[in-house]
Amino acid sequence: MIDGFQFGGPLAVPATLDLDITWEATGDSQPRGMGLQVPPTDRAAFLGSFAPARSTGSFSGSALGFSFRSNPTPNTDRTFAQMGSARNGIFLS
Repeated sequence: MIDGFQFGGPLAVPATLDLDITWEATGDSQPRGMGLQVPPTDRAAFLGSFAPARSTGSFSGSALGFSFRSNPTPNTDRTFAQMGSARNGIFLS
């Protein structure tokens, strides 16, 4: 990737970024949405299935001799994570 010292500025240097994120469902998926049963502007105009989840992750990066990395991260049991699939728009028809 490219790291810049100013957004869109003339000076850019090569950089690296590594992300490692794991998602794991902790419960059963539940159906959500109402698809074509409601007007397309309604917030429920989608179809999906979502399950509560746990996520963990770490990251590291470097550029121009500077580097950083995250501390080992706890899981998201105390916050919020969710995983699933959804379809909307033209995919409902």
